[in-house]
Amino acid sequence: MSSPEPSRPDPPSTRVVRDVETLKALSDPLRLAILGILMDGAHTAPKVRTVKELATELDEPPTKLYRHIKQLEARGLIEVAETRVVSGIVEHRYRAGQQTIYMHPDMFGPDDVGLDDAATALAAAMDDYRNEFVAAVRTGRAWFDDQPPEESFRKVVAMVNSVSVSPAEAAGFRDRLAALVDDIAASKHDPDGVPIRVLAAFYSPSEKPASGE
Repeated sequence: MSSPEPSRPDPPSTRVVRDVETLKALSDPLRLAILGILMDGAHTAPKVRTVKELATELDEPPTKLYRHIKQLEARGLIEVAETRVVSGIVEHRYRAGQQTIYMHPDMFGPDDVGLDDAATALAAAMDDYRNEFVAAVRTGRAWFDDQPPEESFRKVVAMVNSVSVSPAEAAGFRDRLAALVDDIAASKHDPDGVPIRVLAAFYSPSEKPASGE
């Protein structure tokens, strides 16, 4: 039998990705899925899972996860929270190594430092979101139709758009979206609540004016 799980300090709040190797670790859909489970609610209720438990949640064989677990652990994206002996076998339990991940602007800088790997990581994250979104719609867990007030959270909000607005309006839209993202990231984990999945992006493709203009 295993011993009771000891209390653990909260993981660091933010990890800023500044190196190509960490970007590569984030560029695989299965590794992102592992991180997604462990980081869900990490700022208030860090999850701890064995490889077998992660495999069950992901509907994958444990043998398929070990290599990915080691890569995430090597970059500090996950860490061993507890080691215990169960039926004579040493078993590691893992948790996220951070609550939130941001890519440093240098990864998208003018020198293209790690740009290809950053793009691959973004594409993997978007693919993962797309797959979850389509599955939710197909199974009736997400809707485009109106819902009763008590289940209005089920109605999908989705938009792909391009419009020209004044710089002041663009800044206002950007700031309000950023504030909403911060609010969601700081929300208190509710073990009896409903999960939400958010993919937010905002950018302006306009050319940057020359200095002094």
